Amino acid sequence: MRYFTGKVSMIFSLVVLSMGSVSAQEFDLSVKEKNEILSEFNDYLSISNVSDDALGIQNNLDFLTNYLTPLGFEVTKWKVEETPYLYADLDVGAEKTLLIYLQLDALPADNSNWDQKDPFSPVLKHRVGGAWKAIEKGSEPIDSLALFARGASDSKGPAFSLLYALKYLDRKGITPEVNIKIIGDTEEEKGSKKLTSLLALKSDELAADALLILDGTRSLADVPTLTFGARGIATMKLTVYGAPSELHSGQYSGISPNPWYLMNHLVASMVGDHEEILIDEFDPYKESATDLRYFESLDLGTFEQLESRLESKLYNDRLHPQQVYQHPSLILRGISSSSASVKTKIPTEVTAEFELRLTPETPAERQFDLIQKHIQKQGYLILPYPPTKAQRKEYLKLLSMETTVGSVAFRTPIDSKFGDWLVSGIQRGIGKTEVLKLNTTGGSQPIGKFIDALQIEGVALRIPNPDAYIHAANENIRLKNLFEGIRSLLGILTQSDDF
Repeated sequence: MRYFTGKVSMIFSLVVLSMGSVSAQEFDLSVKEKNEILSEFNDYLSISNVSDDALGIQNNLDFLTNYLTPLGFEVTKWKVEETPYLYADLDVGAEKTLLIYLQLDALPADNSNWDQKDPFSPVLKHRVGGAWKAIEKGSEPIDSLALFARGASDSKGPAFSLLYALKYLDRKGITPEVNIKIIGDTEEEKGSKKLTSLLALKSDELAADALLILDGTRSLADVPTLTFGARGIATMKLTVYGAPSELHSGQYSGISPNPWYLMNHLVASMVGDHEEILIDEFDPYKESATDLRYFESLDLGTFEQLESRLESKLYNDRLHPQQVYQHPSLILRGISSSSASVKTKIPTEVTAEFELRLTPETPAERQFDLIQKHIQKQGYLILPYPPTKAQRKEYLKLLSMETTVGSVAFRTPIDSKFGDWLVSGIQRGIGKTEVLKLNTTGGSQPIGKFIDALQIEGVALRIPNPDAYIHAANENIRLKNLFEGIRSLLGILTQSDDF
């Protein structure tokens, strides 16, 4: 299966399609509406939604329930074991049904790294020179401001864009042209481990004609962006062993194997210069001449632009960063030993933790199998548990391996009719504008399970600004992006259901 279909111009392009009969000016937001959005969004951001905060998650579910129920939605709170989900359904009698995925949880925030006391107490800021300064509402044009809070972009901003778009339509007496189903995931940041079980239980209720994902930030160009795929993710923990007890380094170095050296040599055998994966068949993707011309033609998000933004030197042995996302990766996240200190001791064991990013052609089990074969070629006995005393006496190279599988990769054809319908809707809502179509993202989303279970296409609408600092201190969303997200959704939901 190729990564690209059709002509290069259909793969990743700035496209302008004809506008519908409704003018985008009909969806202009007044100053009063923008202030209402700011006030309501501020309230939403003030609710903690860290994944492990059960009360905060419940408060978030209550906020959405109280918002959607007056708009005509039937709202249900589902539970799989102890994991809650929000399901909302609005049947307007349309022929087509759009399922919309919302991420409702966030990562914890280290208060000490934020430029405000509490990451869940939003702060309104205006950019002055190269710095953001806290200001009072009304002192600067509202479109130039940003709200700083945990979850502002990942992903309360996208979720609230939908909420307010639905409220706007209800207030104006406009009926959506599609039936709408909403699924709210409260453990996305924990890997959405219960989604498979949820889909097995609720596939009939979730049946739809297409899936719209409200997650992720825009590209560096900061124009309306659609993403048609995402890499999957898996994790792996490898532990190598020395003697069963810590040994004096002076007495036993060069006599008893040092797990640090064993692990260093093993990692070096798997990953080479510029993080080239040395494991046989790990990366089967080979670009065609057409693919290479496509990457060469891209002038957005280049290595030079990324280096400027990140203020660091990058690998640039490929034509464009987007090319990297077509390949699976093996990422070393950390190495640690069993020793509490490093003084005159050889540790008993050393553990390395890895993250795998996956493509549709390289599912997790395939990659784990190839890694196991590679490790065995290095002379290791692989065990599912720590070695016994007898095994330690018999083998010099012992290794235990633990793995977990998270989300699976997905890729919707870039030239799909659903994608074109979304582009048309965005332009209906915002006006004649460029819409960036990305064939995939380097990150992962728990969407592949929906696509596999429901047999539908999925595309992500990316609303937040690229400098949103998601997963980091000082996460924010620019209000201009929030307003454009609302208007994009208004255009999408009110156009004919031709997808």
